[in-house]
Amino acid sequence: MYKSKFENPEIEHKTVKAVVDETGKISMVFATFGVEDHDGDIVEKSAFVNGQNVAMVWSHDWSEMVAKGVITTTETEAIFEGQFFMDTAAGSEAYKTVKAMGELMEYSWGFHTTKSTWEEVEKDHWVRHIIETEVYEVSPVLKGAGIGTRTLAIKGRQTLDAQIKSIVEAVDLLGERVRSLKGLREDEGRGMSVERMNEVKGLAAQLRDAAEVLEKSILVNAGAEKEARQEYAKFIQLESRRLGVGKV
Repeated sequence: MYKSKFENPEIEHKTVKAVVDETGKISMVFATFGVEDHDGDIVEKSAFVNGQNVAMVWSHDWSEMVAKGVITTTETEAIFEGQFFMDTAAGSEAYKTVKAMGELMEYSWGFHTTKSTWEEVEKDHWVRHIIETEVYEVSPVLKGAGIGTRTLAIKGRQTLDAQIKSIVEAVDLLGERVRSLKGLREDEGRGMSVERMNEVKGLAAQLRDAAEVLEKSILVNAGAEKEARQEYAKFIQLESRRLGVGKV
C-alpha cells in the first residue's frame, strides 16, 4: 500500500489494542491519526471531540446497542473507554464474543464528515484529510477497511433512511472530489485525463439509470396501491349490496 508523507511509521503496523475485564469494561483503540487507510482517507486528531459520549453497536447495526462509553484522544489515537451492557442479551453476548476473539477482533466507527480537504500526494494519487466529523457510534467488527483498527464508513445492516443518507453522502463526496480535482488541475494549467473523464461520465450514467429504476419502482408501488384500493372499494360495494346496507 502507498505510504503517504503524513504516515507515522511507529503506528503503521500497530496491532489492535483492547482490554476487556470480567466486569464488562472495555478500553480500545479504534482510530489512528496521520495514517492513510485503504479508502484513501487520513483521519486528523481534530475529527474527534475529546470526552464525547458515544454508543457502541455490534458491527454497525444500529439496532444492536451493546455498550456505551467516552472517546478520548492522544496525539496519535482515538480511544473508546466504556462498559458493555451486561444485563442485556445483546451486551452480554457482545462482551463474550469480543473477549473470546481477542486479537482477531477489530474496531471501527460510524460517522458523518462535516469538514475535509483533498490533497494530491503523488501524481493521480489523492487522499482525503478528514478534519471534522459527527461520530455516531463505534463497533467491534471482524475486518475493517482502515489501517489496524478502523473502518471509515458505516457497513452492515441499515435502516432505509440510513441507507439513503449514506448513498447521498457518498455521491456528494464523489462530486466534491471530482470538482476539487478538476479545479486544482485547471489552476495548474492541465485538465483531467480522457480516461478519468470517461470513468466519471460512465458513473454518472449508471447513477441516472439507478435513479430511473427507483422512480419506476415508486410508480409501480403507487399503481399497485391504487389498484388495491379500487378492488377494496368494489368489495365493500358488493358486500353492502349483498347485506342490504343502504336499502330502505
